[in-house]
Amino acid sequence: MHIFEKSDINVDDNFIKKFAAKYVEQRTASVTPAKTITANFLFKNTGFDTSSLEKIITKNVIAEDKKREEGKTPLVINDIYRSDFGELLLTYYFEEKIESGKQFKIPIKNISIREVSHLPGRGMDAIGYRLDGAKVNLLFGEAKVSHVTDTPPPVVHQTNDSIYKTHLKHKSDKKAALRKLSEYYKHLLHDDAAIMGIAIWAIENDKDDLVEITFGCTLVRDYSCMNESSDYGKLKSHKKDFDPHQIWFGLFSFKNKTIAETIELFYKEVYTIAA
Repeated sequence: MHIFEKSDINVDDNFIKKFAAKYVEQRTASVTPAKTITANFLFKNTGFDTSSLEKIITKNVIAEDKKREEGKTPLVINDIYRSDFGELLLTYYFEEKIESGKQFKIPIKNISIREVSHLPGRGMDAIGYRLDGAKVNLLFGEAKVSHVTDTPPPVVHQTNDSIYKTHLKHKSDKKAALRKLSEYYKHLLHDDAAIMGIAIWAIENDKDDLVEITFGCTLVRDYSCMNESSDYGKLKSHKKDFDPHQIWFGLFSFKNKTIAETIELFYKEVYTIAA
């Protein structure tokens, strides 16, 4: 069963602080956190301490937005904080917000493993899984943020990187999906790798009894231009294109702040935490 649901979001101080903290946590996530390092002979009489190392790492992985520091708004295509905020809401929604028993585990966040701190991430916005009995349900997640007045906005099904076209490629092009899953697999620890490995093997060998896919979508809109009846676009009107798999689309609208105002507040709070 396909799911389409809308959520109004009240952008207040608590909201900004909560997601800024989540963002810093994800950007600084490490296989070996600095605080777990044990001093040895190399560190004797050097003045080294793990807290100073943590600060150095945080300072270098939290990107400075030079445009915003100059009082300007970055172009959408280059706005890493706008893009990352959309991904942050996507992972929060599918890991914590949807109904209990249906939530997914997203073991590695793209925000954590992005190659370059000052550029938006590439590839699938989120990959996760949950176990439905003996079957692995994979989450392929795509997030978009749009303030344009068109409904649906072009990022839903018109642009080449739209949610609809991206997910349709994941469904129809098995090789492309397996390439992304295989790259993701390399970052996983044992338990997550075992489950993802079974899913990869099942897709390669067309074992539909062992794996299914949820095409997760999130779209952030300004309250003034959000239209619940049309913003889902082809993901809803052409949902049969994704059968026998599932579409799960979360439509978010900011109630009391515009997207631009929200991202500005988010960026300032992130930098306050990281300072």
